Amino acid sequence: MLTRHAFMSRALGEELQYSVFRSDSDGPLPVVYLLHGRGDSAESWETVLGDLERLPPLIAVMPDAPWSSRASYYVDSIHRDGRAVETAFTRDLVEHVDAHLATIRSREGRAVAGYSMGGFGALRLGLAHPSLFGSVVALSPAAYDPEPPAGSSAREFGAFGLGDLAFDSARYRDLGYPAMLSAYPSSLPLKLAVAVGDAEAEHPGAPPSLGLAVQAVLLAERARSVAGIHVSFRTYPGGHDFGVWRPALVDALGMLGMRWMRGDGQCTKR
Repeated sequence: MLTRHAFMSRALGEELQYSVFRSDSDGPLPVVYLLHGRGDSAESWETVLGDLERLPPLIAVMPDAPWSSRASYYVDSIHRDGRAVETAFTRDLVEHVDAHLATIRSREGRAVAGYSMGGFGALRLGLAHPSLFGSVVALSPAAYDPEPPAGSSAREFGAFGLGDLAFDSARYRDLGYPAMLSAYPSSLPLKLAVAVGDAEAEHPGAPPSLGLAVQAVLLAERARSVAGIHVSFRTYPGGHDFGVWRPALVDALGMLGMRWMRGDGQCTKR
């Protein structure tokens, strides 16, 4: 069953809209927050609803990212036109969902997943807020090290900007996953699933090293070296679309879910 909701976000000063899928089961249930890509909306996840129905009972929260057409990347932007999207999600949305739905209100009962820009967002929210999330699923994440290529939406719309500057290198590095991995607390075990298509197209004009498939491998390798983070990595036939993201999400939630749904703190490594 899919329902639409909205509430007033303190961080945004306006309504934050979201959709909810809830299994036909008594609560409290675990929650997975599904973050869409740039220019998409919560409706983009509707293609996976039938798959969610076949998983163990859960609640899926699918927010509409404010500023999506301008590529928020789910961070608190300090650009002149930026928005406090990260705070809106990690404080306002989580508090609202826990207050109004029968959720497991612990990090073991929360996961965050996303594709493309939403994959960056899942990494950002999960790694930067380890007390909130015990599992992260990053699908073809638009997360680059050291920096995104020229022409990337991460450079164009101010998510990582500063004042009038649309993109600030230091700001991007401060918010990127390498900085978060170096600061991750080993006392809070995290289950991280990374997936990418084997036909992921390279960014036009960018060196192969900045292709999302290469970057996804690099992300998984670096995360595996961090104490407390337990990583799975898989490739799927296909490119940058739900032909990859749909089975990858189902596999990740199925693999990680049987443990995080029990809230027993156990980890799976592949």
